[in-house]
Amino acid sequence: MDARQILKILIKEYGGTQKVFASIIGTTQPAVANWIAANQIPESGIAKICKALPEVSFEWLIGKVETPPRGYQDTNYMAATSPLPMGKPFYSQMPTSAGQLIQGDEDITTERIYIPNQTAEFYFPVHGNSMFPTIDNGDVIGARELKSASLIRPNDIYVIGTRSGERMVKRIRGINGNDPNLTLYSDNPAFEPFNVEKQMIVHVFKVTTIIKKLE
Repeated sequence: MDARQILKILIKEYGGTQKVFASIIGTTQPAVANWIAANQIPESGIAKICKALPEVSFEWLIGKVETPPRGYQDTNYMAATSPLPMGKPFYSQMPTSAGQLIQGDEDITTERIYIPNQTAEFYFPVHGNSMFPTIDNGDVIGARELKSASLIRPNDIYVIGTRSGERMVKRIRGINGNDPNLTLYSDNPAFEPFNVEKQMIVHVFKVTTIIKKLE
């Protein structure tokens, strides 16, 4: 198995795209593309992969053995006995912003991301800069559903979905008390806080992971 085949398997298992895979291992998409074009993973690239993905065999990366990462399923290989987690959905066409965004077919995805030691249930890109500098336009965030409103904390960031189809990334204030509204805040001072009726909110997800875009 050559380096090009190895990289294609890794990209499929970890992120589904060169850009997301590059973010996971701490390099750039053009670097990964160059490795594929040259059919060679440099020593620095192997070191990055081994550091970010300890479950991937060094011997497999350098082509000494034919066994792919644990859990990789392919008809050309024997299935491993200790499956690798298949990763979480990556909704590449599900941008989230501070404005109105109707939830619909853009939620469909076949991509997945596996990031070790993370609790996110899914990942997607953010459009807009209302949460700058914490989250910038093009950054990918991971989130998990909040099981109880009592767990909302003012210093955390959340994805809020409303009955009208809005999807927003904000900080939340005012969860306690009898006020029928919640106040949503941006990190960017150019965006004013605004209120949303509690009864209009159908989903709250806590942002657990921020993957900065590659310049």
